[in-house]
Amino acid sequence: MAVLFPFNHFLLSFWFFLGFWIIYQAFGAFCAVVNIDKPIASSVELVGVGGLVPALAPGAASPPTFNLLLRIDNGQICDQYREGGSVKVSYAGVPLAYGSIPSFRLGARKVFTVAVNATSEGAGVPGDLLRLMAAERRMGVAQLDIVMQLGWPGLESYSWSVDFMIPMGRGL
Repeated sequence: MAVLFPFNHFLLSFWFFLGFWIIYQAFGAFCAVVNIDKPIASSVELVGVGGLVPALAPGAASPPTFNLLLRIDNGQICDQYREGGSVKVSYAGVPLAYGSIPSFRLGARKVFTVAVNATSEGAGVPGDLLRLMAAERRMGVAQLDIVMQLGWPGLESYSWSVDFMIPMGRGL
């Protein structure tokens, strides 16, 4: 009997290990199918644009403004807190306007929507860029690049390319 004891101990340990391994694999498969905890998702909508009409007087350029609607969707099962952040709107690689996002707490599986007014503090848009923008809008290929950074100093970064198809007479 003394000779068989180590072997019995090995068999018992093996079956316990095998049982835990099967449970671990089954739980991983269950979580992959159910997806209990989803990452934070976000989207942006361009609501309005202003200041992109060339100024009539030379040197009197109007600063561009972009009204954005940001939506942040918490798919996680716990609350999320963000210390605010910033938004940058650019066209063809040229930054046009900046905005800020206030700090917020987002409940579990809740959605946070905030309106952001992105402006450029008194700087106008160069005439060449305005002509390029107008030509691409006529062709239907104009897109704004919008980058949102949350937290300090920009721990999370989200970016979108948004079609710039607001009708020519509305909001410019």
